[in-house]
Amino acid sequence: MSVFAIAFPVGMFIAGIVAWRLSKQEAKKDREPPAWRDDSLDEWRKQRDLELEQERAIRSKPGARATDDTATARDAAETKKNQRIGG
Repeated sequence: MSVFAIAFPVGMFIAGIVAWRLSKQEAKKDREPPAWRDDSLDEWRKQRDLELEQERAIRSKPGARATDDTATARDAAETKKNQRIGG
């Protein structure tokens, strides 16, 4: 067996990886960043995060009780009504 029987496939494999990486980099250069940014929900997200942080602070205090809304929702989620269908 000659050296080329092993070296040629290995060289082709390495060349393929190099070509793939170069084409990937060129594709990244061709892409332009978007000209605009959708920030229509930024205020809503900030408000939601603030409310969630306040709820976490309340829940993290020792001895803190759940609010009526969350307790009612939890009770409603736990209550299941099973109905038997058929005879």
